Amino acid sequence: MYRKKSAFNGMKKQVGFTMIELLVAVLVMGVGVLGVTGLQLVSLQNNQAALMRAEAAQLAYDIFDRIRVNPGAGAVPGTAYDGIAIGDAPAAPNNCLANTCSVAQMTAFDVALWKCSLGAYNSEDVCSNIRGWAEEALPPETAQPGLPNGDGSIAVDAATRMITVTVQWTGFGGVQQNFSISSQG
Repeated sequence: MYRKKSAFNGMKKQVGFTMIELLVAVLVMGVGVLGVTGLQLVSLQNNQAALMRAEAAQLAYDIFDRIRVNPGAGAVPGTAYDGIAIGDAPAAPNNCLANTCSVAQMTAFDVALWKCSLGAYNSEDVCSNIRGWAEEALPPETAQPGLPNGDGSIAVDAATRMITVTVQWTGFGGVQQNFSISSQG
């Protein structure tokens, strides 16, 4: 039998990768790593947003607990806390941790402690004083910096006996975030 000789019969077969194959593999690997890095960044941002929202909820429930403990003397529980607006700096309260306070003094103390816990007023002297009072008497979370530019409001609707607490802060990318919760007093 006669076999026709091929031009490749005398050449050795190439083994391994060519430079182009290697460059394509590195490119594919690089794109994959960039994709995973992007997913990690988005995951961190979402986790941070969830943490802020959970802290806002905790701070809202904190003032609700304070209102339930000190409902005030009015016909509708919590009316002493009504009218606290976003942008209202905390007023200097009496030290109700060391002294016996009236219902009105306790209300002022609760509001000041809550506003200082939100975060926007950390540098205020009122908040520095409260943190000094609270170092030994209150749990460590009251000295936390709070939310970025965190502030809050309390509104009481006497007709429906509904108390609405709103916490706002600056989220990722400078976007204003709000968390509101309502409860009957």
